[in-house]
Amino acid sequence: MKQNQGENRGDIRNQHQTRNQNGPNGLGRAFKFKPFISFLTVFSFLLLAFSGFILYVRPEGSLARWVGWRVVGLDKGGWETVHIVFCTLFVLAGLIHLILNFKTVVIYLTTGIDRTRKNLLEMIIAVVVVVALLLVAVWKLPPGSWLMAGRAQFKNHPRALRLQPPAADFEKQSLRRVAEHFGQAPDRVLRELQARGLKGVSLESSLEEVARKNQMTPQELYLLIRAY
Repeated sequence: MKQNQGENRGDIRNQHQTRNQNGPNGLGRAFKFKPFISFLTVFSFLLLAFSGFILYVRPEGSLARWVGWRVVGLDKGGWETVHIVFCTLFVLAGLIHLILNFKTVVIYLTTGIDRTRKNLLEMIIAVVVVVALLLVAVWKLPPGSWLMAGRAQFKNHPRALRLQPPAADFEKQSLRRVAEHFGQAPDRVLRELQARGLKGVSLESSLEEVARKNQMTPQELYLLIRAY
């Protein structure tokens, strides 16, 4: 009995030593590459899907700048960068995941076309779905056309839009050109804006640049100038 008790205490001591070596939650153990790639693929996919949705509902490019469109602090360019970065990460992680599980993929493919035809039905349905969606996108058929129609509603009619810009990319026009557009003297417009305490105002600065420096949208600055 004493010998058994001693062995039990030794086992418990060894378990405690193993836990201490591994650290809490197993953080001290050896790094496993396959779970890391799996997590990387899942997390990059989630961010890719989220940024894709944000870009789906964003206004058209010049309108997004005109109304100062932002989501979670990022404008159109910021979300496009996030989407491209995580699209690249997802593709790379997916390729590595495919390489690590290449044998399994080969088994699925071979059992779909060999004599057993174990996965033939699933393979055929997957091919049909992919080809069908490709044709839907190319020929602009439903439900692809419905998605694009819904996209147009967000693209051309942002909620913050109070008036359409006079021309495409009008927010890039200089204050001098904007004043001339209204038939006003540029110097007078400059004095009025400076009198209102606006910062960084110059006739050669664009509507967008001055608006950004004063935490306004180009649309708001345009309406302010129009009121003079």
